[in-house]
Order: sequence, then C-alpha cells, then structure tokens
Amino acid sequence: MALRTTAQSPNSITIDEAHLGLVPTNKLALDIPAYWHKFIISNVHGLKRNDVLKILFDYLKPLEFIPLCYTEDAEGAFFFARMCADPVEKFCSDNLTIPNPSDETQPFKLTIVLKYSSTNMVKVDLTENLLSVLQKRFKNKNLCLDKFHDDADLSEFFFLSQPKLLAFVLNVAKNLKPGGIKLSNNEIETLDAFQIMRSGSITSLDLRQNLLRDLAELEYLQHFNLTELWLEGNPLCDLYDEYNYVQQVIKYCPKIEKLDGFLLRQNGVPSFRRNFLCDVSAYEVVNHFLERYFPTYDSKNFIKLETFYQKDALFSLTADFFHKQLSSPSSQVFAYKIYSRNLLLPPHDSTRNLYIGSTEIMRLFNILPRSEHDPYSFTVDVLYHTHKCITLVVTGVFREIPNTERMLGFNRYFVLECRDYTYRIANEQMHVFNALTSQQISAFKKPSIFQEARSPFQRSQMVDTFAIITNLTKDWAKMFLEECHYNLKHAMLLFVDMYKGDKIPLRGFKNADEA
Repeated sequence: MALRTTAQSPNSITIDEAHLGLVPTNKLALDIPAYWHKFIISNVHGLKRNDVLKILFDYLKPLEFIPLCYTEDAEGAFFFARMCADPVEKFCSDNLTIPNPSDETQPFKLTIVLKYSSTNMVKVDLTENLLSVLQKRFKNKNLCLDKFHDDADLSEFFFLSQPKLLAFVLNVAKNLKPGGIKLSNNEIETLDAFQIMRSGSITSLDLRQNLLRDLAELEYLQHFNLTELWLEGNPLCDLYDEYNYVQQVIKYCPKIEKLDGFLLRQNGVPSFRRNFLCDVSAYEVVNHFLERYFPTYDSKNFIKLETFYQKDALFSLTADFFHKQLSSPSSQVFAYKIYSRNLLLPPHDSTRNLYIGSTEIMRLFNILPRSEHDPYSFTVDVLYHTHKCITLVVTGVFREIPNTERMLGFNRYFVLECRDYTYRIANEQMHVFNALTSQQISAFKKPSIFQEARSPFQRSQMVDTFAIITNLTKDWAKMFLEECHYNLKHAMLLFVDMYKGDKIPLRGFKNADEA
C-alpha cells in the first residue's frame, strides 16, 4: 500500500490553530516509530518540492526532520514524517505558521494529522531508488554526491545537511566500496554520519562549499586512511591561519598528502605548503617557479639565477625592523636597508636603488648575505593570472648563513611575464624584516630532507640514496653530488635540468638487470 493513498486511521488526531492544546497530551505518540503523521501545507503557490522542504529545513534548524512522500494537490501539498516531536512543537509554537521567504505576505500554513497511519499498515522502502541513483553517480571508484538533493531521479528530497539522511545515504553507499566521495554543495554542518562507514577504502573526500565550522569535525574521519581532502569554501577556513590549518588537518588525518588541491607530501615525504587562496588555474606554473627559484637563490648560482629574470627586469628592496619580537635581539636588517629604495625622496632621487636589468640585479644579490629559506613557511597569493602575466606574493621566513640565529621574514612581489613561451620575472619588490614572533615559533621546525652531507659515511649514504631516486649508476650519482657539494636538493635540481635536456648519456643509468 502506498503511503500517499492510504486511508486515514480513525484514531488520528487533527492539529490546527484551534486545537494546538492537543499536542502536549499526544506528545508521546510523536516519538513512537510506529506512527506516520501527515503534514498538510497551504500557500505553497506553485513552489517545487525541493524549494518548499528547504524552507522548512531552514526554519527548523538545528532540529532534524525527514519528510517523505511529498505530494501536490488542489489545496497545496502534503507529506508524511515519523518521530518528529521537536519539529511539531516548533511548528505549534508559531501557530503552525512558517515564514515564506519567496512571498512574505503569504506564509505557509500547516495542519498536522497525528497518527494518520501506522508503519504496520504502510512500509516505505527508499533503498532501491537510492541505490539506483548512487550507481548512476559511481564512476571509476569515485562517488559524486555534489548537490545530491537536486538529482531529478531521486524519489525523495535527500538533503544531506540532515545528519540522519546523510548517514542513510552513506550506509547504502558503502556497499559500492567507493575509494573517493564528493560531497560538495550540500550544506553539511557535521560529519558524525561518517561513523556509519567503518570501511578503510575511502582515501579521497571532497567537502567543498559546505557549512563546517570546526576542524574537530574531522575526528569522525579518523578511521579512514585519507590521502586527499578538500575543505575550501567552509566557514572553518576563515578561523585558522595557514600553518595551524594544515597542522590540525594532519592531526586528524595523519596520512593526508593533498589538501584543497595542494600537495603537503608525496609518498610520505613532506612537500612545500601553499596558500589555499591561490588561484588554482595558476598552480602548475607558480609551483614550478617556486620549487626552482628559491633553491637557486639560496645556492648563489647567479648564472642560473639570472635565467629566471627578463633582461630588462626591475628590482627594488625595502627593509623594516620590528621591536619586541623574539628575533629583535639577534636579527638586524642593516645589510638590506642600505640598498633600500625610498619613494618619499625628492623626484630626482626616486630611482636611487632601483635596479634595472638582470645583470644589475645579480650584482646586488651577490652583495646581500647568503640565505636559507624555509619552504614550509611559505604562503602564496596569486593576485592576477593570464596566459601572458602572473602577479604573485610570496611570504615566508629565511635565515642568514652562517649566522643561522638571524631569523628574517620576507614579502616578495613577483610579476612574471611570458615571453618566448617562458615565464620570467619582469618586476620584483622585496621587503625584508626581522621575523615576527609568530613566524619564528614555527619556522625551521621540520627537518629538511635536502641536507648537506659532511662525513664520509653521510656522503656514502647520500650517493646510495641519490642513485635509488634517479636510477643513476653510483659513479654518476657521485658526480652530480660532488658538483653540488653534496647538497641533495641542488643535485636533484641539476639532475632534472640535465634529464629534461637529454644531456645524460645512457651509460649514466643503471641497466634493467642492475635495477
């Protein structure tokens, strides 16, 4: 028997504005699973099912309410629900009148028929329809539930902001054994429904554009081995600075490798962090630039560093000193301030310390103290991006070598222009300051995987490691490392450059038998 057409029980009780007093004496029946209650709603004025029910959900927040078998008729519409004492009390507290945001002069009016029918008389099975829709959305081990409630093939309004509905959908979905689930754009506020899925098969989860307000919600995901997670577009993203955001995610998802599309680590090896406000379309170019530029800058290899700049590039430097910071006693900026540009000077002096041309810029870099940047401190904002030009800001921490106690912060504004199919720096403004306390506390805390080997034993180990990573013979691996003074990072950069240019002979690599 269909619930929509079942006959009304003679024991039913009708609640309207004139009979609100009947609710308290029948409250017990509202929480008994055996009863179906009918909700008759007027003044819907041609609104579609999803629109009407979404208005009811918003009105009832944070209460849960699961309406079923929504049906339009001549008087408006009706639907059924069970175990709904709190929502009914809420409706009655406002005289069964619900504000209608689409027409403030015509609010919805409710009539509730308690104990309309029993679950013994009418069974409602949602599983068959739901499974069919999930199978349609399941491709290549990934289940797409983006804007799930809008799927036209759903027989009911599965609004996944309702934890019970989300749990029901996930319980059915786990039979598909998905490796990834996309749950974006569902107004999800809590993840406790994921407790229903104890499978470790899920490694990727997309929760973009929901209403999650606290990273503590990730506690419900700890039984998964997540390596990829998307959270951007949730209110919680505005509550954390980038460093703490990443650290908190790692706390709950220790195997995470990619967060909001940015690599944190690969195969267990930490990767440089990126700002999560970055224009994703520029990521590949910017990532390639940053991973090459700063190691080259720190290496003082000016021949190679100059290739990052247009021949007519412009460069200017400013410096500032902040008192009452942890770095204040040990970090000085005088070595940078003497080359700073001051726009407040008279016009005839305004070009002083404006360095024009890549050669002049290299001369300045040769004078500045040698540095070591902490890539894990980097944040990146892409301000502008076209196929011809990228403007980006990089903020982070570096220290002087060999005076490593001198901790300095920096902002570097790069304008990259694409000429001859290659992006190079056309304009750069560099601002240096003694590191802020908040920066110094978290800087250089992660051990570098690109350390310089000093002892013969360390060098022998590095040769073995480099040979494994590159598939070079040990002799060729040793040649690369010697060329770069046993700095693994610089040796890797050199290897990549030569490999791309096909400059390494076949004899430099292990043959199949050796591998």
